[in-house]
Amino acid sequence: MNAEAVGPMAVAGGALVFLAVGILATLVIQSLFLLWGAKIAGIEGRGFGRAMAVTILGGLASFGVSVVLAASGPVAPIVGFVAGFLVSALVAMPIFRTTFGRALGASVLAWVLSLLVAGLLVLLLVGLGASLAVFG
Repeated sequence: MNAEAVGPMAVAGGALVFLAVGILATLVIQSLFLLWGAKIAGIEGRGFGRAMAVTILGGLASFGVSVVLAASGPVAPIVGFVAGFLVSALVAMPIFRTTFGRALGASVLAWVLSLLVAGLLVLLLVGLGASLAVFG
């Protein structure tokens, strides 16, 4: 099929499907990291559905807080970073039926674990690329 045979609506439709799949995959991955963090933090009322709810609602609440904080000047990124964890913990408390400390721990652990896994994947890919360059 050549590029001229694909109309603009087909391209837009394909882009929307790609975007929807990407958003869903991101939510699932974030929820899995939150579930992992909740397990390490010792939250008993954890489950994938609850983690998904915290991910969605916490993300929306954090977005709202960051919009408000955006006008606070040069300290906005730092305050927003900390506020994101606090808001996520406040959202997680009733959903996971846990304390603020455990919810905050799960939120921070989810962030740290995602960075560690991403870093390990980068190292793995760099090592694979280097080995292919040397031996391939």
